[in-house]
Amino acid sequence: MRMLPLSAAAMAALLAGCAASPELVSCLQPNRRVAVEVTGSKEKPPAKPGAKPGRDNVLLKTMAQGDGAWDQNGAALKAGGQTELDKIVSLIQNGIKKDPRPVNIGSVIITGHADRLEAENNANLDEQRAKAVQTYLAQKGLDPKLMFWEGKDAREPMPVTKFCAD
Repeated sequence: MRMLPLSAAAMAALLAGCAASPELVSCLQPNRRVAVEVTGSKEKPPAKPGAKPGRDNVLLKTMAQGDGAWDQNGAALKAGGQTELDKIVSLIQNGIKKDPRPVNIGSVIITGHADRLEAENNANLDEQRAKAVQTYLAQKGLDPKLMFWEGKDAREPMPVTKFCAD
């Protein structure tokens, strides 16, 4: 009967040691990301002649995340992150799937994240990353007046969505 709790404790210690290894922490890339959420609408043609056009609401989300987008402790947006952001810019300008109507942007919310270790070394890293994304999107033609950014550093971690490939 005592063997089960002992083996469970041994397994927990083993897993804790693996989770604390720098290789695994780097591999999981838990919060090295910036989330972008675009809200807006598309004008819908009137159903009947003489009627007012309607609107379809639109919500688009993407993330610039991981080693492809950010260096550890870095705020410069890399090519992998630019590629992800280019996809959402294309959807805004060219439409979604077979619907070529452009999106009329209502707002763009940019949320920067850093992991706990990065936040200890640079308290503003999450904000710097969010500002880098805002600057990049403005260069791509999005109105900076409609963009809002915030930093969440390690206070509100996001679930791990990117893992190492074996």
